[in-house]
Amino acid sequence: MILILLFSFNLAFGQDSTEPDFSWGNSSYFNMAVGEAIVFNEVEIELLELENHYNKIRLGNDTLWLKVSRRNLPVALKGVRVFVADNKNVKHLTDDKSVHGLLNKDALLCLSCITENMLEPNNYHFPVSFNDGFSWSAEEERHMFSYLGEIEGMNGKKAYRSYEGIGIDISDARGLDKHWVVAIENCTVVWIEDKNQDQMEEEACVLLKSEANPGIYYLYNHLYNKNVEVKTKQKLKRGELIGTSWGDKNWGHLQVLVIKSDSVPEYKNRFSNSVNFFPQLYELYFQKAYSFNKYFSKGKIEFGRPEGMNQNQKNTQAFEDYSGKGWILGMWNKADKVEWITQGNEGNVRLRKTLFRGSKAQSSNPKDYYEYEVNVRKGVYRTRVEVGDLVLPSWQKVEFEGVGAGSYSLKSGEKKWTNERVVTVSDYKLTIRIYVDSQGGKVAGLSQFVFQQVY
Repeated sequence: MILILLFSFNLAFGQDSTEPDFSWGNSSYFNMAVGEAIVFNEVEIELLELENHYNKIRLGNDTLWLKVSRRNLPVALKGVRVFVADNKNVKHLTDDKSVHGLLNKDALLCLSCITENMLEPNNYHFPVSFNDGFSWSAEEERHMFSYLGEIEGMNGKKAYRSYEGIGIDISDARGLDKHWVVAIENCTVVWIEDKNQDQMEEEACVLLKSEANPGIYYLYNHLYNKNVEVKTKQKLKRGELIGTSWGDKNWGHLQVLVIKSDSVPEYKNRFSNSVNFFPQLYELYFQKAYSFNKYFSKGKIEFGRPEGMNQNQKNTQAFEDYSGKGWILGMWNKADKVEWITQGNEGNVRLRKTLFRGSKAQSSNPKDYYEYEVNVRKGVYRTRVEVGDLVLPSWQKVEFEGVGAGSYSLKSGEKKWTNERVVTVSDYKLTIRIYVDSQGGKVAGLSQFVFQQVY
């Protein structure tokens, strides 16, 4: 009788929730090894396997594959909202291991209850004021753990980098009293660094300590040092002014990081232990944590342009519903993006059978083509693209919705517009297919795509 009563008690009240590694707002972060299970909100969650940046998860009786959330949103199931904040394969792509310092097992999951906001809007604020008409696309190339490729590292050595935190485009306010940067929540100013932060000596960096979340810090990088309004040890309320943005030599932007640390981060290690917070930032701005479908009737999409020319939207990323456009990639693509090249004010994506050659992100496309999709309404569309590569000889064959637009063999630096094609879209997806040299001898390049609905 006693055993039966105990069993009934467990069924009625469920298992005890697993203690998270750390929490921020209403979000709980759990390090998990493959084969390990935890309990959250009375639901058992198990990490089953990893395939590059994809993670197979069992949520109750359901299984699903989720990408590491570099720039995608959570999935809601069985009352639980889940996204993968990091995994060991994404961490392995780059040399900046301390940026991924919160990951100490195979994957880092973020869980929250769908009945609650991840960040309560009355307690948290988007890090930029809306008073001057600021708008955010959430489509910047420099987003959470975005693969940036090879850079000049310490002592002149080459290194591979993933972006730290999230870069928010504020190009139209560089050096101006506009689009003020504000405190995400009630905080204390820990330190301000504004000495020789860039070649023009215009930058500042500010670190804030959360009042409500032990061990959580907020880093605001690339501020305009002449407009910093705060002082060390100052108490700030949610939404209070900190300053305005500056950016780097190429791009006017604010870089924001959420950091989890048991000790006060120093400037020299300011990027360590970065918390993946793209879904929370999206929720703060759009007031929801789920994706909405964006559709176009006409447009001009540019690829690979320099940071300051197109709000740093290089359009290299995998398709996301909230942006309504992107490349159709898969598990094979470790960086979840395609290559690009920028030269002067121009740029293009660079497609070939094997991307990111010679790096840990090297990935071979199992197909001989790439597809780029745009969400549109059903109808008839006029379409054309500009092909070619800024630096290398190129070959590419182009189709719109299965309608051929020709093959183009071009010299280094040569660009060419395809002839216009009129195509019918019946599945709400306008698709460009670009065939590449299957032998790998030449690259394919795409710099512009224009389309317009006819009827």
